[in-house]
Amino acid sequence: MRREFSAGGVVYRFRDAKDPEFLLIQDAWGRWTLPKGLIEKGEKPAQAALREVTEETGVEVALAGDLDRVHYFYRDASGELVYKTVYYYLMEATGGALSPQLEEIADARWMPAGQAVEKCGYEDTRPVLEKALARVTQARLQG
Repeated sequence: MRREFSAGGVVYRFRDAKDPEFLLIQDAWGRWTLPKGLIEKGEKPAQAALREVTEETGVEVALAGDLDRVHYFYRDASGELVYKTVYYYLMEATGGALSPQLEEIADARWMPAGQAVEKCGYEDTRPVLEKALARVTQARLQG
């Protein structure tokens, strides 16, 4: 078994006065999920998350804090068992234009927070979105 480490982000923006939107990608298996990718040698998880989000979506982001870690097993193309850890960060959209990196992902879209949680295609990722929604909502109410 080998270990693998990735990092990604829950990217949000506010289109109106109260409800956030989240940026989701559609992966190669047709499931909606969060942008993420492998941490490169010498890279910190937060750096990798910022790089991967912008590479995959074209959206520029600012780090808004640590969010969660997800651990799971999968088998790679050769059948080898992989234990993967994904570091997720909360990120605010700051610019750029939504432009999916079609060599890596099938699509990318902004979705209202509730729809994003509902459409999320992975059970272990849905709680990450819910945690992000709670944090963004709380910050908005206090700000």
